[in-house]
Amino acid sequence: MHIVEEDLYKVSCRIDRLDMRQHGITLDDLMNRSPLGKMFLKKAAELAKERTDYEWPDCAYSMKMDIYNDHVLVVFSERIDDYLYNLRTSAAALSGEQADGMEKMIAFISMAEEDEARDIIRRFESNVRDSY
Repeated sequence: MHIVEEDLYKVSCRIDRLDMRQHGITLDDLMNRSPLGKMFLKKAAELAKERTDYEWPDCAYSMKMDIYNDHVLVVFSERIDDYLYNLRTSAAALSGEQADGMEKMIAFISMAEEDEARDIIRRFESNVRDSY
């Protein structure tokens, strides 16, 4: 694995086929989030964060996965702008009242200072976890 810090709270992890073989996982494990794939991604995120010299906020987590012929590039982020991008994508798939509620929350987060935005995100993430 090759890990690169792209920005504050954002790191990329290049995983080649040898890395996957050594860890006993396949591309399908990563794409389908099999139990083994989830464990691998969790460990990769931990390793990537450990490579930075600062404390991560532990909220607004997002992950992006790009698949190439010879490797997979996974970007782990706790940046608010990346989180908002993902919320907007989710909101586009919703309809009616749900979409309106999501858009309002996105607007509140967008207008807030970082500490306040993270508080809003933490409450949202907690509510989502508690509803399952």
